[in-house]
Amino acid sequence: MKRTTITLREDQHEWVQDNHLNLSSFVQEKLDELIEERES
Repeated sequence: MKRTTITLREDQHEWVQDNHLNLSSFVQEKLDELIEERES
């Protein structure tokens, strides 16, 4: 597993914190979806 840094706007950061979103899981899932779409 590799680590990557992302930058969020302040409002995005607050939303993520307020909604207890796991950004790592979220980004991994979205990337998997994009990879699958482009391979089809």
